[in-house]
Amino acid sequence: MNIKNTKKALVSFYQKHKKKIFIAARIIISIGLILYLIFFKSGLRDFKTFAGILRNVDIYLLIASASIYLFGIWISVLRWQILLKTQGIHISQGYLSSSIMIGLFFNNLLPTSIGGDIFRTIDISKKAGISMGKSASIIIIERFSGVIVAAAFAVIALFLGFTTIGKTSYVIPVAIFFIICLILMFIILNPSVLKLDRLVKRTRFLSKIREKLKEIYHTFLSFKKFKLHLTGAIICSILLQLGVIYHYYLAARAMDTGLSFASFIFIVPIITIIAMLPVSIGGAGVRENSLVFLMVALGAVPGRSAVLSLVLFAMLLILGIIGVIIYIIRPFILKKPLPENMEKGQGNF
Repeated sequence: MNIKNTKKALVSFYQKHKKKIFIAARIIISIGLILYLIFFKSGLRDFKTFAGILRNVDIYLLIASASIYLFGIWISVLRWQILLKTQGIHISQGYLSSSIMIGLFFNNLLPTSIGGDIFRTIDISKKAGISMGKSASIIIIERFSGVIVAAAFAVIALFLGFTTIGKTSYVIPVAIFFIICLILMFIILNPSVLKLDRLVKRTRFLSKIREKLKEIYHTFLSFKKFKLHLTGAIICSILLQLGVIYHYYLAARAMDTGLSFASFIFIVPIITIIAMLPVSIGGAGVRENSLVFLMVALGAVPGRSAVLSLVLFAMLLILGIIGVIIYIIRPFILKKPLPENMEKGQGNF
């Protein structure tokens, strides 16, 4: 009886605290993987080796690498603004920039690297006075344009000769992923093809959110009328992907890893996709270890690769800190002054 009661208690505890348990597990995984990099891969245990790597870093290239983030934020804002305009939503670049920066903070806080997208969805829904469904639809289109471009760059890397890592071929997985992305994008822009509206009507468990799904459905349909805007979003995604690749490449050059620009055309799309998996908090640890694995497989020195991944991780943390500062002070900056009659106490109540 005691064993049965214990099992019941454990099952009950798990069901009540399932979300907290998963979050705690992801935090432990993130911390564990980062500590593994620090103490077993970066050479920190041998302080002379670690110090030697840092001493030879080209600080100017590292600054140039970090500054590319500013370009990336501007391109991200432009892409988002283009897609918002298709729905008649006009928001300043300054506000969208602040939303993206705060999103970077939430990326480091929530289970996957798309945690910031959740915040941005809510933020613009409130700012523009639109439904969550419409706001989410725009973010989904934006995110998918980036994923498809990342997959396309991975395909380009195959043609550049990056077909295997060790004895493992990546041709088939990359090709399958690219095809799946194209199919999903086609379905998103043409939801009527699969008659998704009828599916929602006939499915009971979707009845509670039927109206929200219906709005998302019609928002997706509306994007077909804005081919020029979608083309602009794709161009922004291409420039953004190139910026991220160049960001990694300059940082790698600063560390003297010896890897070419073409290497990062292959590496960056893969680790971008891996970081989206809900394994750790914001992809932390998984992204960095994947980067080291791929760089070493392509001929980079393990110690330098590990230090590079930690430096890039530190850049993300710094951006996250800036994001949380903006999150705290933005309400005070955006607070509108009271009308004159209210200031004089003449307002009507």
